[in-house]
Amino acid sequence: MLGCGYVYRYRHPTHERLSERGTHLFYGESSIGSIVHIPLRKKIVDGIVINIEDASDIKSEVKGADFELRKIESVVGPAPFAQTFFTTCEKMKDYSLGTTGNVVNAMLPALFLERYSELVKVTPPEITTNGIKIKNEKVIFQALLADRLSWYRTLIRESFAKKESVFICVPTAYDINHFYTAFSKGIEKYVYKFHSDIPKKTLIADYNTVVSESHPVLIVGTGPFLSIPRHDIKTIIVEHESAGAYKQMSRPFIDMRTFAEVMAGISGSKYIIGDTLLRPETLHRHDTGELGEVASPLFRLPTVERQIIVDMTQEVDEKGLHTFSVFGETTKKMISYALDHKENIFLFTLRKGLAGVTVCHDCGHTLLCSHCSAPVVLYGSKQKTATKDEKNRIFMCNKCGRKETTETRCPKCESWNLTPLGIGTDRVVEELKELYGDAHVVQIDKETANTEKEIRILTDSFYEKPGSILVGTEMAFASIRDKVTHSAIISIDGLLSIPSFNINQKMLHIIEKLHSVTERNLLIQTRISDNTVLKHVLSGNVLPLYREDLKEREQYGYPPFKRLIKITFRGTAKESEKAREYLESELGKYDPQIFSAFIGKVRGEYVTNTVIKLDPKIWALPFAISSERDKAEHEALFETLRSLPPSFSVNTDPEDLL
Repeated sequence: MLGCGYVYRYRHPTHERLSERGTHLFYGESSIGSIVHIPLRKKIVDGIVINIEDASDIKSEVKGADFELRKIESVVGPAPFAQTFFTTCEKMKDYSLGTTGNVVNAMLPALFLERYSELVKVTPPEITTNGIKIKNEKVIFQALLADRLSWYRTLIRESFAKKESVFICVPTAYDINHFYTAFSKGIEKYVYKFHSDIPKKTLIADYNTVVSESHPVLIVGTGPFLSIPRHDIKTIIVEHESAGAYKQMSRPFIDMRTFAEVMAGISGSKYIIGDTLLRPETLHRHDTGELGEVASPLFRLPTVERQIIVDMTQEVDEKGLHTFSVFGETTKKMISYALDHKENIFLFTLRKGLAGVTVCHDCGHTLLCSHCSAPVVLYGSKQKTATKDEKNRIFMCNKCGRKETTETRCPKCESWNLTPLGIGTDRVVEELKELYGDAHVVQIDKETANTEKEIRILTDSFYEKPGSILVGTEMAFASIRDKVTHSAIISIDGLLSIPSFNINQKMLHIIEKLHSVTERNLLIQTRISDNTVLKHVLSGNVLPLYREDLKEREQYGYPPFKRLIKITFRGTAKESEKAREYLESELGKYDPQIFSAFIGKVRGEYVTNTVIKLDPKIWALPFAISSERDKAEHEALFETLRSLPPSFSVNTDPEDLL
């Protein structure tokens, strides 16, 4: 039998691709998924068999090839993953515009290949590349976390009684620990957690136990551990579904929520999507009847004793003049009270570089887009594009794309004194030291903590000393293991300047997280106190916001009404110009939107993004394309995108348009 098509070397960390589209062939007896020794550049390396064809069927291709046909040295052992996992990878390659090999590479934990010899070998059913569409039950569960946990416990007991295992897919290690603790009582022997930060020795031992255990098990893990070959998993739950961590940040940009859904469909498993507030795309699928429900979705947030919106436009200095300050007077009073009473505080701020708003220095008004009312951002020389149309500074709305000259006046007081502002963690910490010099301040962001161990040390320091202040970005959410007494969002306005169609969802996600970790007071500082999201949060009902958000998405052509594909190119100014011309020529019928990235230049190279918006029927989930016309359109576009040179990266379903 002749191994043809894709044979991937998996030697960590390079994961070097050996063959693609039949450009190299290896022959020998093996099966798909097998771990094999193969010759490469005078060495014997390890690889995974991705595809096999009978040599007699491709005689002419072999005879006309301009490369040497080489033999597989030996078969090391069977695949360390289940058939359903491999078939999902095979189907996801067409959706994500990758190859079977790099989808397997992205989704299979590297440890299982690095330490393959230590794994218990299982003999799964023979792996094939022929996926079968199986109708499975798919439901949503939008409710408060306590209610979801209670229902899941009952579901797990019922599954065990039917001799079925359950996989709960979560986005982060913090979520794993939380769910693992919630479900372990009474069934400790059959609950296992898997994520990449667990010690390798423990992961290998638990893998071996799980694949050997005859009793049904509950696995709580991140997306890549869906590969664990338990053939009795009949329920897959995707929890905290709105979390952006599910989307991989490198090629082939796999969305693990999509991967889990496709895998559940292939295996015929029940698929449950859970969160306090699900993504608008998911709720729309429920509204249209595509997804069922565990119970009618609730549209409310966890409660705190008191929630206050602090209008920062009302802040004045000692002379009574409007001023820009990091903390409002209400926030200062809360911090002082907490320090006096030895109560802990969490101060949330956005990561650096994405907190730009423009305010009038004279009256404090925030400059908003005249078209869609989102804050506008000042772009200057550092944001020059690679095009010949390099103008001076402009104000631009990152939501609808509307541009204004810097000759714009404040619409409220007609002042020219407009100033771009932003508040990052460093600035918050400096202000705390100036105002509360003796306070114990802990800072958690990408610059202060790079590993789980560093985060844990900082978190322990925060909790061990009463009256501590934690200043952090979204990274800090994963470290908050116990509730804090008080919390504040130092500035939520910067979120609105980020060019993302998901911005309302992101704001709600942050506010919901703070609700869930705060006991008493939650303050939200803003210069746009009449913001729609904040109004609905204060009212306690976010259903109207969901409806308004969907209406706006339909108006501007965003998911779920359009499928987005983002193509990114990095190169010199001249190369970028050629790339733009090439994409306009190749994708002209799809009206491509070509623009410089939010950060327009990285390491001396210009970054250009291109977005095309498609009818979801043309680029549907695997198995979902129905009409022959849609199939033909999909195949034509697929070939166009797959033919793009490697310098172009293609991202299906991007989280934002940065």
